This record gives sequence, structure tokens and C-alpha cells, in this order.
Amino acid sequence: MLAWLLLPFQGMAQSDLDSLDVWVRRMHPAPFMRCAPSDWESKLDALKLGWQDMTHMEHVREVNALLQKLQDSHAAVSAWDWMWGVEREHGSVPIRWAVEGNGLWVAASAVDGLSTGTRILSLNGIEASECAALVRDLGNVEGSSPVGRDRTGVHSLTAWVMGQTQSDTLHVQWLDRASGAVKVKAAHGVPLRKAGKAWRPISQRKPAVQWTFPDEDNPLGLKRASLLAVSSFSQGSFGRDQRRLWKGFQRAKKLGLPVVIDLRGNAGGQSARMEMLWRHVAMGRRKLPFGLVAKQSPETRRDIHRHYRRLRKRWVDKHKDTSQDARYIYDLANLPLGELDTLEFGVQPLVDWRFKGPVCLLMDGESASATVSFAGAFKQGRRGPVFGEPCLGGQEGTMGNPMLKMLPESGIVVSISTAVYMAEAHGDWTNTSPVRPDVFIPQMWRNENALRANLQTWIDCHTSAE
Repeated sequence: MLAWLLLPFQGMAQSDLDSLDVWVRRMHPAPFMRCAPSDWESKLDALKLGWQDMTHMEHVREVNALLQKLQDSHAAVSAWDWMWGVEREHGSVPIRWAVEGNGLWVAASAVDGLSTGTRILSLNGIEASECAALVRDLGNVEGSSPVGRDRTGVHSLTAWVMGQTQSDTLHVQWLDRASGAVKVKAAHGVPLRKAGKAWRPISQRKPAVQWTFPDEDNPLGLKRASLLAVSSFSQGSFGRDQRRLWKGFQRAKKLGLPVVIDLRGNAGGQSARMEMLWRHVAMGRRKLPFGLVAKQSPETRRDIHRHYRRLRKRWVDKHKDTSQDARYIYDLANLPLGELDTLEFGVQPLVDWRFKGPVCLLMDGESASATVSFAGAFKQGRRGPVFGEPCLGGQEGTMGNPMLKMLPESGIVVSISTAVYMAEAHGDWTNTSPVRPDVFIPQMWRNENALRANLQTWIDCHTSAE
């Protein structure tokens, strides 16, 4: 009788995980570029065996851990989809976390009594060490990127704990630094309609392109420097961001002061936006990216044909022999099903209006995708020093063009890459490691003084003559 009861659960695992396996192999141009097929298959088989004993939240965790085997930051469970469901049911708690080793800390909080740097012992009875393990299973991985996995996974921790414990309250057990006493704080989930107001004191939302000049309050407390923070290469108006970059660099030229480019937390986006920033600071001609490996599947064909139809189709057909962008769209649209193609990009031009003064780059473990391409070119071209943490990807390149698919039984939404962006000609991706900073500043979330001191020392070196 028990065997018959288990059949529906086994069928769910078979349907969900077999579908995922088929999609990865069909849509991803090089799913085993960084891992052996046997590593993927052994994890897949083990997950099928234990699937029937797991909750929905455990399914989310284990599917993401499975996709981590591909070491592709775009191949992951779509956190936006499952977190939205949890927060709609249980509410949102305005706390950001930080994981270091097996420890858990408050990185920022709008909950009274839980200040930045508070050491956490447990969340809803789940010990800190297990929370750290959860974070690593819920994070994104690009090559060997342990820092990036921790920095990305923490955003999912609260929702996962509340969904797993089916609680509208986050019971936080923490250590009081002054007295050494163990205390408990009950943080109630805020309904989504009020969540924006609750998060406002620690909100990180800001324009995608934001300049701060020496006569303004500098968020990093820097002196005699222009600060350019680019939080995304995907959000906001392309034209508006282009104008902001242009006007900001023109003002930086007139001031004659160094520029600090802050790409912390920039998860990437459109390559064209990244290239737009690169043209402002480039000192040498190069291909950025070098090329793109794409695979045609029914999903990618439908997606690219949306861009190819109507007026754009006529423009592409007319300019495919003279425009790099038109040729790119034309080649992708006409790639046969199941075929792979490598599209090589042209050399980025050196423009007369570029900024030629001193520039440095600031990045962290969440700097990903198109940001990795920029960081790799910046470092390889020796445009200036890089400060912060290793970013989420290697100098050789990154994956991209992700598409979403829903597992048929569990309803979990997953993201699967459909292209490989090569930042440079490179044949072996098995041992790629993240772009590393020239000046490593660990635990930046609570080490702002060290960050500021290192940046200011560099700035002073370029302004001391004045």
C-alpha cells in the first residue's frame, strides 16, 4: 500500500526534475562548461529520491542547489517569484542580513532593537549555522564565487525561514554585545501594501545612474572626488541614463578630480548599457564583449522574433551588412533550431570625449553579469585600481540572456541561460575564478571606515599636487 501512496510524489519529482534536465540541455548553449555532466546527474538523481519527503520551501532550496552545479549565476530558482508568494502570505520584515563563515549578523535593520552588527543566534528556531548553510544553497554561483553566493543568498533568508516555518512572525534570538545576554525579538511581518514604508529607512533604491560631486554630501564620505554609482545596467530609461553619464563626466572633466565608479550590488543587465559606460573611460580599443555563443531553441526563437518583426525586421534586413547590432539580431533570428553559433562583436571605438583622468572601481560579491564584463575589461586594461570584494564572475566572461520556465508540478520558476558572453578569447572555463580586486576590503557591510580610508588614500595621491 505504501508503494502506491508514494507513486504520486515520485511522479511529481519525475515530471519536475526531468523537465528541468531537458530544458537545461535544450536551452543552455554550454551547460557543462564548468562542471562535469556526472556531477549534475548524480545531484539530480539524489534529489529525485528525497523529493517526496520535502516541503515546498525545501524544494526551492534543493532545486537552486542543483542549478548551482552549473556554476552559472543566471541558472537559478527565480527568487522574485517564490519570495513574492511568501511575503504575500506572511508579510515582509525590513532586515538585511550578512553571513560570514557560519555566523549571521544584521547588516541593516528598520526593526527597533536590532541594529547593524548585531550577532544572530537563530531565526524561528533555525540556528545561525544552518541559516548560513541555507544562504549558500539559495545564492547564485558563477564559477568559484563563495563571496558572491553569500552576498546574493542572504536576500532570500527571511522569506525562506518564514515560509518554511509557516509563520507571520520572525523570532530573532540575538546576542547583546554590551551585557553578553541572549535576547529574543519578535518581528512581525508587514503586509505588502505597507512594506514600502517599512523598508524606507534602509532602502537602497536610487536612480540607476547617480553622481555625487565634491560640493554635495558624499554617501561614502569622500573628499575631492566625483562619485558615480551605477546600481543597474537594466533599470530606468536608456536615454536618461546616457544623458546622466555624459553630463556627469563632462562636469568631472571641468573639476579635474578623480572619479570613483561604484558598481556594488549591480547585478548587470543589458550589455549596451555597460558598453556605454565603458566608452566614457576606455583608454584602449577592445572588443567588449569579445563574442557571444548562442543556442537556438523554440523558446529563444520566439523571443528573438519579437524583436525581429515589423519595423525592426525591415531595419535589420536593410542594415545587417553595415550595423553590428542589426547583424546580431539577424543572425540570431535565422539560427536553425538546435544549432549553436558564435557571434563575434566589433572593436569598441575610442571616442574623443572620453574621460582621461584617474578612475578607480568599487565592486562587491553582488556585482554580476554585465558588471563582470566591465570589471574584467577595467582590470585587464589597467584603467585604475579595483577596490572591494571579488565579483560574481570571471574575467573570461559570463553567461546571459536568461529565460524563465515553471516546473510543471511544484510551480517553482527557474531561470536558464541561453547564451555565453565571452569577454576574451578563452578555451578552458573549468577553473575560472571571479575578478578579484587590487585592494581587498572584507566585510564591507560593516567595514566602511576601511573602505573610505583606502579610497581616500588613492584620491589624495591624485590630488596632492593641487
